Parts: sequence; C-alpha cells; structure tokens
Amino acid sequence: MPHSADSGWTIRTAAIPLLVSLALHGLLFLALWLWPARTCSPVLSIESTRITLDTCVLDPGSSTLLPERELPPDLLGQDVNTTLAPRLEETPPISSPKSAPAEPRASANGSHGPQADVCSSDGSLFPLPATAKSVVYVLDRSVSMGIDRKLDFARRELIASLRRLSPAVRFQIVDYNDSAETLVVDGQRDLLPAEPTIVAKAVWFLQALEAAGTTNHLAALRRGLDLHPDVLYLLTDADDLKPEMIAAITQRNQRTVIHTIELTRLRAPHPEGPLAQLARNNHGTYRRVALSD
Repeated sequence: MPHSADSGWTIRTAAIPLLVSLALHGLLFLALWLWPARTCSPVLSIESTRITLDTCVLDPGSSTLLPERELPPDLLGQDVNTTLAPRLEETPPISSPKSAPAEPRASANGSHGPQADVCSSDGSLFPLPATAKSVVYVLDRSVSMGIDRKLDFARRELIASLRRLSPAVRFQIVDYNDSAETLVVDGQRDLLPAEPTIVAKAVWFLQALEAAGTTNHLAALRRGLDLHPDVLYLLTDADDLKPEMIAAITQRNQRTVIHTIELTRLRAPHPEGPLAQLARNNHGTYRRVALSD
C-alpha cells in the first residue's frame, strides 16, 4: 500500500471518533441548555394559630359572688326618702373683718334734731319733701371714702334715692375731692329731669366713681348752691369744715335747705360739730351714719 493511502486512512480513523465525541458533547450541552431550570425559592408559610376563648358563665347561685347588701329591717317595704340625700351646694364666702370690712349701716340711738344719726321713716338716707322740685347731691369721693367701703355705701344709697324721684323733679350730682365736678348729660350741667333714661346715665356715672384725692368742701358746696336747688344733701366722712367756711356758705345760700350726712366710726353724738352747724344755719338736718364693726 502506498504511503499516501496510509496517511489518509489514519486521518479518517482518528477524525471519526473525534466527530462522534463532539456530536455527543454538543447534544449533551444542548440538552442541558434546553432543560428547564428548577430553583428552590424560599416559601413563607404561616401556621394557623388557634385562639380559644374560655367563656366564664356566672351562676347566680354561685357561692363565689358577693352577697347582695340587705336593707335594714325597718326600711324593708318602705319608700326611700331622697330629700335627705347629699347634694352639692355652693357655699357663700365668709368675709373676715380684716380682709373685707363690713358695709356701713345706719344705727338708731333714739336721738333727735341735728344730731340724729338715723335714716328717714321710709329707710331712705336722702328723704325728699313732697314740696321739693329740685335736689342736688354733693358726694365726697376723697381717698378716705374708700376706707371701710364708705363710697360703696353712699353710692348705693344715692342710686336708690335717684330711682325714687318723680320724673317731675330735677336733680344734679356734684362729686368732689380736691376739685368738684357735676354730672354732664347730653352736654347739660344744669339741673336734669329725673326721667328713666337720665337716671340710668346718672347711675352709670356713679358706678364709675373711685375714691382718690383730698377734700375740698367749699368748692363742692359752692358748685351745688350755684344750681339753686330746693334741697342740697352733703354726704362726707370728714367733719372738718372751718367756721369761716360755714359762714361763707351760709352767706352765699339764698333759699336752699342744706342737709348734712356724716359717715363715721365715732359712737358719741356730735351735735355741735361743723356739719351740724352748717345744717342748722341753713334750715337742714344733720345725720350721723355709724359704721358697723
């Protein structure tokens, strides 16, 4: 056999197994490629939980329950009175003489004339005669009137007097400390008719007053007399008018009856004091209102 023939046969002999091996491996690779991949993914599983509720049944006749409270034998078969049951009530504050001084009140001691310290028979601190057609209230509001709530007492009494006035009566209010001021309503400073609307404005004016300053009796009395009223009431807690002041007011007065009212803690009568002399010289009366303890 020639040499070239042997070489060709040898190549064919070696190539056939190689091709067969490549074909088998290719088929195996193809099979692995096409075979579906199976992966194991984690699985979340919740085991069912069983909740059991035990029902407790109470036996009315069970001895484990507390026994029902029994009423006393004397209340059995009777209706219960609820009027004695406790209830919430608001207790009024209890004032102390040191923290809240008592309001002044008039005390009757049976005296008469200029030194009398009682109110009129109808309880008014400012009794007005039926014949009077005009009245002026001269009210001291100096700082001393704030002690013992004297200004509150005077304000309350004056408001009550205003509300009792007939609409036909004319009035005016002069409040004073170191200076004197009159009530101004709709620009008017003269005597005002005691009509309900005017009285209401006067009440508002009085409620706004505060105790302050010193005392100037002469300026206040002059301002009141310049209005020429039938009656003038002077209410103060200072019985310190000078003799020359009393003389000047009496000389200035033409026809007005002057009544004086003193708020004081002094118990002894003071019939010859300056306020009593002023009232006596001007045909009026003097009253002392003793403050309670």
